[in-house]
Amino acid sequence: MIKSINIFKLMVKDHLKIEDLLNNLEEKNNEDFDSMRIAFIKFEWELEKHIFTEEKAIFTSYNPDDKTEGYKMLPELTKQHNFILNKLNNWRKDIRNKRMISDFYSFKVYLIRHKNFEEEKVYSMLDQSLSEDEKMHIVAKINEIVQN
Repeated sequence: MIKSINIFKLMVKDHLKIEDLLNNLEEKNNEDFDSMRIAFIKFEWELEKHIFTEEKAIFTSYNPDDKTEGYKMLPELTKQHNFILNKLNNWRKDIRNKRMISDFYSFKVYLIRHKNFEEEKVYSMLDQSLSEDEKMHIVAKINEIVQN
């Protein structure tokens, strides 16, 4: 029997990497500017890659039979991604101006809620509704993007 391809497990693994980088950024944000800046650059890169992966690798391949039900979560997901990218952009400006990042805790709470939304509403639905061929195609794209 062929093992089923699992988008959920792959993306949760990426969430764990981002969470580790977020915790490291939190720790460095309480230390010195240079350590925080380096931690931010790593965190920002991985989070932007993750969002890109979802929006390009997954959703360009996603074509549910029931469009109304299948696309229900996309507006919310897009809204959350836009909020996250905007926050990263604001933090990038702070760093360019040699300021420590602000609003850290509220953003961390938001990111955890976003992660839970994806894990509960998005990935499991994709795993259930996509064919094995579609999932294989998506996983190949994900692996191209998130390698390392």
